[in-house]
Amino acid sequence: MAATRWLYATVDFIREKAQVTVLMPNGDHRVTAVESEDEAFTVIAQMGSEGRELTGAEQQVRTRVLIEATYTDFRRLWFKKPIDG
Repeated sequence: MAATRWLYATVDFIREKAQVTVLMPNGDHRVTAVESEDEAFTVIAQMGSEGRELTGAEQQVRTRVLIEATYTDFRRLWFKKPIDG
């Protein structure tokens, strides 16, 4: 029985904007800027229900962005879904 292969995506919410990064199984990735949360949630729906938001500790360590001496609002959601084949 073959192991399940997964397609991963992240949705980064930065203030009112969002960015979607799809991580392909071959190591390539695709980045898409989306203008609204509705577009981002469409991507989330396509990725399926298996997803999680980074914990507060993960956000502080990995995603704090310093802009003009202030930290911007930043949230990252991870999603994965199985790939056929």
